[in-house]
Amino acid sequence: INVNCLPMLDVATDATSSAIGDRAFSKDPNLVSALGRIVSDALQAGGVLPVIKHLPGHGRATVDSHHHLPVVEEPVSILEETDFAPFRVLKDAPFGMTAHISYPDIDPHKPATISRIIIARIIRMKIGFAGVLISDDLSMKALSGNIEDLAAETLAAGCDLALHCNGKL
Repeated sequence: INVNCLPMLDVATDATSSAIGDRAFSKDPNLVSALGRIVSDALQAGGVLPVIKHLPGHGRATVDSHHHLPVVEEPVSILEETDFAPFRVLKDAPFGMTAHISYPDIDPHKPATISRIIIARIIRMKIGFAGVLISDDLSMKALSGNIEDLAAETLAAGCDLALHCNGKL
């Protein structure tokens, strides 16, 4: 193993979907950041590249993105203080993975993975992540459309790699 999809930097809330559930380190962004750094450093010390996920934050999702598109209604000002904070701390990670989540206050039309606005303005500029950006699995039900079109949209939005896991085209 030379790459691992850890650490998960999503900040939990009381309403966090069970898809994230106890995989989230904490409700405290500072603790998420500290534990995320420990995991990231330990992986790299062992020769494994970490993939921080799910940019720009999956903790406020109340539905499972494997089955539905989560919508996070909080204003960007709140998200910047909490959800984005751990990602800013670990912005030096070599890899990052997007969230299939809609953030209407940032882009009212497209979820993060296929949003040029969210990838450019939030992930790349506000958070400052400059590593290789991969999508979450495009076969998840949060996104609609065929794999080929989703992959093209993902790459056009600014992801470097489009991830497809189930092998079903």
